[in-house]
Amino acid sequence: MTDNVIDFRAWATARSKRRHPSTWTAEAAPTQIDDHSPEALWRSDFEIHADQHANVTTSGMWVLAPVVDAALRQSLPVFQLGEIGTGRHLLDSACGVVGEDHLQALRLFIIESQEHARLLALVCSALDIDMIDDHWSEQAFRVTRHRRGARFELLAIVIAQLISAEIYSTIAHGVGDPTLSRIFNRLHVDELRQLEFHSATLPQHLSWPGPISQLVRRGWVVAATAATIAVAWEHRRLLSACGQTRRGFITDIVATTRAQGVRLFDAT
Repeated sequence: MTDNVIDFRAWATARSKRRHPSTWTAEAAPTQIDDHSPEALWRSDFEIHADQHANVTTSGMWVLAPVVDAALRQSLPVFQLGEIGTGRHLLDSACGVVGEDHLQALRLFIIESQEHARLLALVCSALDIDMIDDHWSEQAFRVTRHRRGARFELLAIVIAQLISAEIYSTIAHGVGDPTLSRIFNRLHVDELRQLEFHSATLPQHLSWPGPISQLVRRGWVVAATAATIAVAWEHRRLLSACGQTRRGFITDIVATTRAQGVRLFDAT
């Protein structure tokens, strides 16, 4: 590893099923679901989707438009870095707060996110893009989500996923290459599924007295809006190259954030 560059190229291309070495090992799949709680059902869902991307390749890629290629070179390493976390802090914080099924579902959710890191590494490898091991946005996100307990960390993760889902959708529709479009559509679909997971399991842990709940909700929407504006500016070249305006990007995510807030905070 050289300064600020992780040698993921060999890792990404040698064995398609190999995950990041720091990946948490998932528990053995249960032979049956003892209950039909959302947590148990989502644990089963993540188990069913394990290795769903194992055979994805970048073969058949076209030559990208120069403006798209340049934008991906700037942005993809940042997205890849954001997906590669071990989740150790989240799982430590969640122990004793959530039930066993929820905890195991979180483990599998983290593994699935690391699988996204592998897919992005494959794309970077195909485009000869060096990956990074540090970026200001990842530092800011890490500090923010580690300041409080598991509930606030999960709320921060939901913000990141709302933004990622829109980013991946934008790339899928605007990259101009069928192979990359399929890969980023896979990532988009996974992000939507993961948001459904949080919507089904998180609300029961967001019960505060009315005024406090409203304050947290408003603060969460403000934080999501601020993060979206920062991402829209940081990756403005990518948005433009893929046919999306910054205003449209921000408007779409803010609207989705408000809808997600209803599901998270009004379901208690």
